[in-house]
Amino acid sequence: MQKLSLSILLLLCLIVLAVALPLSSEARAQAGYRTYRNARFDYSISYPANVLIPQVEAANGDGQKFLSKDGSVEMLVYGSNNALDQTLRQVYQGETSAAEHPNRTITYQVLRADWFVVSGVDGNRVFYQKTFLRRGVFKTFRIEYDQSQKASFDSITATISRSFRG
Repeated sequence: MQKLSLSILLLLCLIVLAVALPLSSEARAQAGYRTYRNARFDYSISYPANVLIPQVEAANGDGQKFLSKDGSVEMLVYGSNNALDQTLRQVYQGETSAAEHPNRTITYQVLRADWFVVSGVDGNRVFYQKTFLRRGVFKTFRIEYDQSQKASFDSITATISRSFRG
């Protein structure tokens, strides 16, 4: 009887751990997420395969475009060499500049040592951009969708953003 109780306790602990841990790549796949990996710039990102459809990878191998079935959602992920020798702060300032983006209203922005996020509304579209600068390479993920889709896509965007590695 004691062995049975110990087995049940062990099983319950494993279940709690499985629920408490963040989604693994296998769990994301089971939830309908697939992973795009870019060999040229060494980054990866997961996306909901039942929502976003990969288009043909760019001919130069720098990234991938994803579209929803109706074309109302667009996600881009790409890398680029820092040919102009810009700092991350310079690129960040360009993305947050009202002069360069006059129709934008930024609702969230953060700048860290090697990445930044800028999010908000541009016209009637919600946008979210996360950019890393690693070893002389900018790696960017950007998604845009209509404001009417905000309720459903904000959580999807958060999941995609957490999966972005590079």
